[in-house]
Amino acid sequence: MLDPEGRVQSWNTGAALIKGYRPEEIVGRSIAVFYTPEDREAGRPAKLLALAERDGRVEDEGWRVRKDGSRFWADVVITALRNETGQLIGFAKVTRDLTQRVQAESEQRRLEGERIRAEEALRIRDEFLSIASHDLKTPLTALQIELYAMRELNETQRDERTGRKLTRASRNADRLAQLIEMLLDVSRIATGQLTLRRETFALAPVVEQIAETMRGSAERAACEFSFQAEPGAAAIVGSWDRLRIEQVVMNLLSNAFKYGAGQPVTATVSRQHGEGVIEVRDHGPGVPPADLERIFERFERAAPGRNHGGLGLGLYVSREIMRAHSGSISGRNLPEGGACFTVRLPIGSAPA
Repeated sequence: MLDPEGRVQSWNTGAALIKGYRPEEIVGRSIAVFYTPEDREAGRPAKLLALAERDGRVEDEGWRVRKDGSRFWADVVITALRNETGQLIGFAKVTRDLTQRVQAESEQRRLEGERIRAEEALRIRDEFLSIASHDLKTPLTALQIELYAMRELNETQRDERTGRKLTRASRNADRLAQLIEMLLDVSRIATGQLTLRRETFALAPVVEQIAETMRGSAERAACEFSFQAEPGAAAIVGSWDRLRIEQVVMNLLSNAFKYGAGQPVTATVSRQHGEGVIEVRDHGPGVPPADLERIFERFERAAPGRNHGGLGLGLYVSREIMRAHSGSISGRNLPEGGACFTVRLPIGSAPA
């Protein structure tokens, strides 16, 4: 309670907890002591009392000051009190400490600002990747054509040393082309432009063909590689994008040879619960359990890039391709060691 001049007349336990004063320290003192120096200089305490006297009640939010000098955000209601004749006899003042609410709102605004900045950074990055990938693709295609022509010319001259150099150059150019195409895929996914060209085909022969194509990579990685079509796999037929399915299988096999170098790698095709299932198993170090979900995000890898290289995009692109097919891809660690990545594709015609 306050007297008509705004001096404290009564002081309860709640006021003592919020502001830190004992009753004997504050009773008789002006409420101006609760306001910040800048509010006191502006005459804010007196203005609020005048408004309460004129209108009967005033509510205000702002910073207030405790006994120890610390500040808190308060909601204050001052109500004018009058006797039977209408004479002002004082004020009732109620203060609520809203500091936690204000801090929560401030944190929410900060996080929202960070989210907006992060989304803008991702948008700029995706735009850069799209432009850069397109600009790189044209000269690289020309370079691949020149290298192919030089290899054909060298076959007639039979210069083995030059032939080896051209082979390495062609291999590196092809690898660069794959990376650029992957960046383009990321750009298409980010802008919702990843499209499928569906055709009806049997799954097992396609996977077997990719497996045969990848045997050279297995040999370079010193991996004993085997492919197996489980009983009934020959009947797995669906409407899928063949090139995209091949891309997923190649990504999984490349990872298996990279992380499981020197160890056996197996690929299988089977039918399970109305789905075509492709599994690629290696006997490498496996994936830390906490990372089994993370590695399917953009620019994430199961191991540091300095150890194995790569952009960390293969599994991300593979996951989005599977989602576009209404299928799935997942990874798990094997009890005997190594990792297993499983692709599941719906069998039959394309979903609506």
